[in-house]
Amino acid sequence: MNDQFAPVPSGSHPLPALGHAGMPIAYTAAAMSEADTQESVLRHYWRIFYKRRYAIMSITAACVGLALLMAMLTQREYTATVTIQVDREAPKVISVGGVEAEGSSNSWNNEFYQTQYSLLKSRSLSEAVVRDLRLADNYEFLSGYRPNDVTDLKALSRTRRFQIATGIVNGNTLVAPIRMSSIVDVRFVSPNPSMAAAVTNSTAEKFIEENLNRRFEATAYARQFLQNRLNAVRTKLEDSERKAADYAQAQGLIKIMSSGGGSGGRSDGSIASEDTLASQDLSQLSSQLASARSARVQAQADLGGAAGGQAAQAATMNPALNALSQQHAELTAQLSKLQSDFGPDYPTVIALKAQIGELDRQTSRERGRVTSSVVSNISGKYRAAVAAENGLQARVNSLKSAVLDQQQRTIEYNIIQRDVDTNRALYDSLLQRFKEVGVAGGVGTNNVSIVDRALVPGMPSKPNLRLNVMMGLLIGLILGAVAALVLEQLAEAAVLPADFQRKLGVPLLGATPKLEVAEMDRAMVESKSPLSEAYFSILTSIQFSTSHGTPKTILLTSTQPREGKSTTALALALGLASVGAKVLLIDADMRNPGLHRVLGKPLGGGLSNLLTGDGELGQFVEPSGTANLSFLTAGQVPPNPAELLSSDSIERIIREASEQYDHVLIDGPPILGLADAPLLSRVAEGVVFVVESNRTRATQARHAIERLLAVRGHFIGAILTKFDEKNMGYGYGYGYDYNYGK
Repeated sequence: MNDQFAPVPSGSHPLPALGHAGMPIAYTAAAMSEADTQESVLRHYWRIFYKRRYAIMSITAACVGLALLMAMLTQREYTATVTIQVDREAPKVISVGGVEAEGSSNSWNNEFYQTQYSLLKSRSLSEAVVRDLRLADNYEFLSGYRPNDVTDLKALSRTRRFQIATGIVNGNTLVAPIRMSSIVDVRFVSPNPSMAAAVTNSTAEKFIEENLNRRFEATAYARQFLQNRLNAVRTKLEDSERKAADYAQAQGLIKIMSSGGGSGGRSDGSIASEDTLASQDLSQLSSQLASARSARVQAQADLGGAAGGQAAQAATMNPALNALSQQHAELTAQLSKLQSDFGPDYPTVIALKAQIGELDRQTSRERGRVTSSVVSNISGKYRAAVAAENGLQARVNSLKSAVLDQQQRTIEYNIIQRDVDTNRALYDSLLQRFKEVGVAGGVGTNNVSIVDRALVPGMPSKPNLRLNVMMGLLIGLILGAVAALVLEQLAEAAVLPADFQRKLGVPLLGATPKLEVAEMDRAMVESKSPLSEAYFSILTSIQFSTSHGTPKTILLTSTQPREGKSTTALALALGLASVGAKVLLIDADMRNPGLHRVLGKPLGGGLSNLLTGDGELGQFVEPSGTANLSFLTAGQVPPNPAELLSSDSIERIIREASEQYDHVLIDGPPILGLADAPLLSRVAEGVVFVVESNRTRATQARHAIERLLAVRGHFIGAILTKFDEKNMGYGYGYGYDYNYGK
């Protein structure tokens, strides 16, 4: 075989270049991959769309025409819009809480506004609009939405017409909130522009009215509930107060209100409590006893350490003692002067000493008298303080027993009094809330207001001719592009005789017709059957594929199983044997052997045994039952077929068979996913590729061929099997009529 490579033209699949004798030059996987990747994705799709431009234009024109037709046949509809503002809370006219639930601080509350949108689409609101505009008796309004004529509508009951009108209003009312705001557009679609505006404005007005009614009904219900509760609490309060008064009278308990710690409140803000007379007397005596005890302690202290100080203070303030002290000081001064001048024995000095001694005695007597008077006064005060303390202590002790007895009798009274206080607090709270609800219910505030009323629309909102044309154009282009891609995919996926070589890059040797399974055996043995004629034609193409005629060794393989590979191998072997050539047919599919079943032979030993060195070729070759045709089975299924085929044994076996036979046909395994066929292609002079029509896609077959080309397999060509010309819609002028001459 010639191993030279011809250059591959840019932008096309590689085609086999023929030598001077008509022998194909081998292809390479690199050349095919380069040819497939030269075209960019954008250019690829542009080529597809340009190729299918008439289909795209036809579909687009049809869609635009359909859009125009729909616009012409569609009834004119008008849309009126009213703009309303829905606030989260109503304006605060008075600072009194209502009965509605408190909302969040966020002014835009999703739950609240979704509720308002649902209320705008509620059936009750639609019924209110129908009643307001008397739409149940407006036959022009009803007939605009229903195919019935006026006579049929009049035949219906008013209840039925009311239901129909309600459904029309509800179904054609559209709520379009403006995002992140409290503004809502309410729209109504009608064939009559005036009616569209009337229904839209009525919807907004009735929504505001029903919102006020709901608030009033909620307030009225709250007032009724509070009134009932007030009556019940008032009765309980009167009963508890009566019970408390009866018990106090029976026990002789007299309660006096006084400011101080307690549970009752006073108007001036101070706290008031109720005490009995005994407890008040005990409280007062306890205060007096504390004062008396303090006075007694002070008197005792004065009588002890403080008496000397008070006596000294009294002496200092005594006039007689002060006069004696002054006189004593004067005489002492004279004595000191005379004694220094005349000496101690001087008579005048002696006389002055005598006077000073007398003054000392007088001073001592006067000081003793003052001290005795002070001590006597303090002792009297102490005795009086002790007497007062003892008297108050006795009175307190006597009142303690009375107060303890009253406390025992007051326990039950306090229990009753707590019920009175609880009922009074509950009554006051309910009364205050009742007043607030009454004031709030009388103020007609609303959180919904109309911003812009609906005007009568001057132009129809539907159909929108420009939008319809644009949508038709867009849809047409999309559908046209999809159709172009689908058509191109279908065209590229199917392998047909006319574009076989363009898609797969190998020449087509011929095609075999599709037959039923029951017809295959008969068609194979009949020399004039369409199947036999097809294989003879294919054999003729193989004979002229090389300069020396039919290749010595031929490998037949396919993309996937059950494509007619074994049948083709047997048919070609029978054809060669019928012209007198000595042929050996080898089943090389050691993974799933099946050719022995076609020939009706047992599996036994075969190719796998030879590859493992177990025996010679002549030991396993069997006659097929047809003259000049011998058969070698695949042998027992080995665990490693690829390893056996990668050894030199397969080349030795094929060389030995070529020496003994004119032609050796190898029925190989499928290509994709297996390494067996590429290994066998190394020892074959030519490779024939079998493709099943309408089953194997062009991409799969092309990938299988690339694998063989990667190992420098020598392609003779490909055979298209099971080709159904009629069902394939094959209209390229390429037909196979093997019944000619019958």
